[in-house]
Amino acid sequence: MNKLLLFFTAILISSVTQAQIFRLTYNATVCPSPLNASTGVYLYAGANTTNPGAAPSYFADANQLNLYPLYQTSTGIWEICFNPYQIFKDFNGTLMPGNATIYSFTINFRNSSSTIFTGTCNHGSITIDNPLSNPFSSAPNIGYGLVVSTCNVGLNNLQNNISSITHSNNPLRTNTTFSININGRSKVSVEFYNILGKKVFTLLNNKELNGYNEFTWDGTDNAGNLLANGCYFYRFTVNDKIVSTNKIIISH
Repeated sequence: MNKLLLFFTAILISSVTQAQIFRLTYNATVCPSPLNASTGVYLYAGANTTNPGAAPSYFADANQLNLYPLYQTSTGIWEICFNPYQIFKDFNGTLMPGNATIYSFTINFRNSSSTIFTGTCNHGSITIDNPLSNPFSSAPNIGYGLVVSTCNVGLNNLQNNISSITHSNNPLRTNTTFSININGRSKVSVEFYNILGKKVFTLLNNKELNGYNEFTWDGTDNAGNLLANGCYFYRFTVNDKIVSTNKIIISH
């Protein structure tokens, strides 16, 4: 029981320390856009760390196909969470310094064919000033954001040199999709536990993966029975090393 308490305490501590997570929302229903009917929307953004009004000097690279996907959380509403210090790089591929002040984000979006679309009806980019202190969007009816302590939408923990896992729907009502990014071919396990620490389901058991992968779970146990509504925890392991743990609510 002591080990179980330590396990859950570690989850809570890790959630508290993620203080730089930015949740970006894109409303594709506001004006005509090829992205309205798209099956995939991806972040294309720059970060300004120089001074208010300056051009971006760090970027979320839009040239890498299917990187930084947004999730459709309701009809026409797409969202992604990310730590800007873990995804924005300069032209030399160097990550933005963790102590840099971010004055603004310049936001655009693209589809799965890597075609870039602007975020506003009059073909301008969306600017979000003071994103980590008091976010203010130049087109708040289309694109806006806020800082959150935890988030289960998109790639909030993505680092190019660290494997990560996120899931799309929490609470889980019918199913949820786990997005797993693996740095280098590795053996991956994802196991679920109830609040008593009993293992109830294994999504992956030392499965060899590399790169970006998606897996869907419908809230059933290993026997195919629906789990009872409530709080569960999952553990993400890469090459026998626990990378992260998180909780998920089931509410059928």
